[in-house]
Amino acid sequence: MEWHSSRLRGQRRLSGESSGIWKAVESCAEMGGSSFALFLGSQRSWKRPPLDQTAAARFREQRSLHGFDPAHILPHGSYLMNCGSPKEDVFEKSQALLVEELSRCSLLGLNLYNFHPGSSLGSITTEQCVDKIAGSINHAHRQTPAVVTVLENMSGQGSTVGGKFSELKSIIDKVRDQTRVGVCLDTCHAFAAGYDLAAEGGVSAMLNEFDQEVGLHYLKAIHLNDSKGPDTDKQMMFCALGTFWNFLFGTLGCHLDRHEDVGKGHIGLPAFRDIVNEPMLDNIPLILETPGRPGFEFAEQIEFLYSLCEKK
Repeated sequence: MEWHSSRLRGQRRLSGESSGIWKAVESCAEMGGSSFALFLGSQRSWKRPPLDQTAAARFREQRSLHGFDPAHILPHGSYLMNCGSPKEDVFEKSQALLVEELSRCSLLGLNLYNFHPGSSLGSITTEQCVDKIAGSINHAHRQTPAVVTVLENMSGQGSTVGGKFSELKSIIDKVRDQTRVGVCLDTCHAFAAGYDLAAEGGVSAMLNEFDQEVGLHYLKAIHLNDSKGPDTDKQMMFCALGTFWNFLFGTLGCHLDRHEDVGKGHIGLPAFRDIVNEPMLDNIPLILETPGRPGFEFAEQIEFLYSLCEKK
């Protein structure tokens, strides 16, 4: 089975300016990965300088040189954006930034753009938030060509939209050009939202449920993360006592987004073995979003995941 992984945490800090966006390609290649994610600009500001044309050209050259498939590069949207915001100023800035980032993808020769759908902030209904998110996507599609907007499933924390597959489908149903919309499944988010990847057969069960509710043809990528658990045996004991501890320490259905290195959290090693050998995920890029630790950094995690593949 062919699979694709790598994702430097630092790559998401690279901006789409003159700071060297092409270095994301070089870093991934050096680590033995065949897919990666990156930020397209600063995460601290709504306003960015235009994408440097020379840097964009070098990115395209490096991508071609190292043989990266554009479908295996997944730019990640700014965390400032909330395309479902009830606050009109934030909503308008989010719409504008979505258009800008899709335009940057086009300039880089990339096909996909991944972002968190949005949040109602508890002041509008989920349905109203879904309408705003879909409207933002439709607006961006009218302003830009070709690039596919990829919705990420969420942990279900607070008033965020996308913790349930049905919510993702509700957004997709309202997008006019459904050839330009897809989904990236984050394993930590799915587990925190209540999809039991740790159970025997849990990976295939989740994918089958996704296929029934959304459609596997919409799946564009996987964010590969374990779900962080309690730090001590004593805390593990308390986790068994109630949902408060589940929420605090990142167990199934806690709605808490706490990423952990593969095989080191509550999802566990068997699930990741199933993922890298799952036929339904053939040619779907698997992208690490793990924290990394001494002796088990990204290159080591990539090598470890390759070792789990039954078909080399």
